[in-house]
Amino acid sequence: MEDDPAKPLEDSPEAVAARHRKTYLTLGSVVGVLLLLLAAYHFATRPAPLPGTGENLSMAQLAEAVKPWVGRLEFTGASGKPQPMGLAVTIGNGQMMTTCHNMPRGGELNVVFFDGPSKAESARLNKELDVCQLRVKTTGPTAAKLRGGDPPQGEKVYVILFTDPAAPAKLVETRVTNPISDRGGSGFGIESKENFSTGAAVFDRQGRLAGIINAPHTYGDFTMAYGAARIEAARERQPPAN
Repeated sequence: MEDDPAKPLEDSPEAVAARHRKTYLTLGSVVGVLLLLLAAYHFATRPAPLPGTGENLSMAQLAEAVKPWVGRLEFTGASGKPQPMGLAVTIGNGQMMTTCHNMPRGGELNVVFFDGPSKAESARLNKELDVCQLRVKTTGPTAAKLRGGDPPQGEKVYVILFTDPAAPAKLVETRVTNPISDRGGSGFGIESKENFSTGAAVFDRQGRLAGIINAPHTYGDFTMAYGAARIEAARERQPPAN
């Protein structure tokens, strides 16, 4: 009977090299797992990107970011009962924008935010642009950033919708259809069957204010919004109300 092939001794170069390879493979696997866990932890705990800084936000991040900026307009006249007058969006400290055609004459105007109401009054009015600025006693610590130009056809946008006065606003995902232009400025159509309130804010995926809903309108049987360019023109051109 022939002897079995000689096996390398435990301290032979072959055995030592084999042990080193095993050790390196084990350490490499452990380090790889730790790096994966660290990356997952970093991703899970990373703060949401700030609106308007160039990063797209998820639906949940966008809803949370815009929550302090939007409010329901309520008018209280001689009857003493608050009446809904549309929506408004914060564009600066104590400043909100809405459409002009829903603004009441006289009486008390309030904006109802998610955390309470605030007194408001007309600050700038322009019927030609139909975009009006409100002076609000209290707004949140941040404000919406205006988009630098209107969204093109096919771009995904998100519109504020209140389905219940007692519930927070929600976002409706939709897309831009056709651009619209008239003597007052720019606007765009929206692909949606929802009935949005006039003045409802329209945001892009970065959380920038892309426009506000104009309802009702006479341009056809579709949902329309005034664009950010029109809002900016209203802020620059319209004189303060007397």
